[in-house]
Amino acid sequence: MIGREVFLGLLLLCVTAGSEENFGHLRKPSCPDTREILACPLNLAPVCGTDGITYANECTLCVQRQTTRVDILIAKEEGC
Repeated sequence: MIGREVFLGLLLLCVTAGSEENFGHLRKPSCPDTREILACPLNLAPVCGTDGITYANECTLCVQRQTTRVDILIAKEEGC
């Protein structure tokens, strides 16, 4: 059982290392500290999240972070 856990851990490291090459420098979005975002601006400034989804702008990525409670970072300042 321990061998399987070690294998899965090494596999996760390999996948994570490979994704950094594709994404470059990751950064945390500047989300408001309020409990809930009520509305986002309609400006189109695409950002690529570390979840592989293109968001219309940083605010929409912040909404997804709050909704899913997943720590999504900005992989790049353009579509995925």
